[in-house]
Amino acid sequence: GSVADKTVRAPDTIRLGLFRYYNKDQPQVHYPGNLNPVHRTHLLDSYIRTFNFALLDGRRVTPTSRSVRNSAGSSIIQAKIGTMRCAGEIRSIFIHEQTGIPESRQTVLAAVEWMKTSPFTPLENPKFIWDDYPELGIETWEIDRYQDRQDGAFPIVLPLGEIHCQLARGRIEHTDPKMWITATMDR
Repeated sequence: GSVADKTVRAPDTIRLGLFRYYNKDQPQVHYPGNLNPVHRTHLLDSYIRTFNFALLDGRRVTPTSRSVRNSAGSSIIQAKIGTMRCAGEIRSIFIHEQTGIPESRQTVLAAVEWMKTSPFTPLENPKFIWDDYPELGIETWEIDRYQDRQDGAFPIVLPLGEIHCQLARGRIEHTDPKMWITATMDR
């Protein structure tokens, strides 16, 4: 469940994410101003209906755009991208009703900023001791660093249903470099 907030013009980053999302398997949409669009594609709609939160496995997920304490706390998630487990912050939760794609009316989407993985561990021993306990899903990430959205390696937009679980994230500041550490909250 979720609570609708309002309909707004999608920021350019989300529009890029929507363009990639709809065209990942075959061309379905094109940008305004495209003088030679692919036959049978539709003009990418510019508006999204945003939500204040959504429920994921019974947990409330609030995008950073709606955080009242300027915290990413309940917006940290994990999804499988290809064969990799990736972690990110949900920036926005929305529905995009795209002409010509009827299922878009029921698909709740998330705009995600993907964190950059870190090869470091907060311990003196370079071996990551949590590797022996993969069910905990403990990972480290470069603090305040995110994947490049322009290269297309990580989706900017994905269906909420493709998110595996929420993550708990902490800051480790006694190390050089400082890092984020996450643990899964799946059931």
